[in-house]
Amino acid sequence: MTQLIYQFYIKLRDIEPTIWRRIQVPDTYTFWGLHVAIQDAMGWLDCHLHAFRFRPKHKREIVEIGIPNEGWRC
Repeated sequence: MTQLIYQFYIKLRDIEPTIWRRIQVPDTYTFWGLHVAIQDAMGWLDCHLHAFRFRPKHKREIVEIGIPNEGWRC
């Protein structure tokens, strides 16, 4: 059985010079697993707001998964 690997190019917006990482994760990762991989790749300590936005197939509404901005403190 072949396992799929997804490759992501992650770039921080509005920062010069550009800060970016390329990561690869297995297709079995959840959004939490992807979050942890990004935290590790960036050297962060889970103190940054984040959100994943996507549109499910055949839907108009965008789904957002992440830490809400309201009252977040590290």
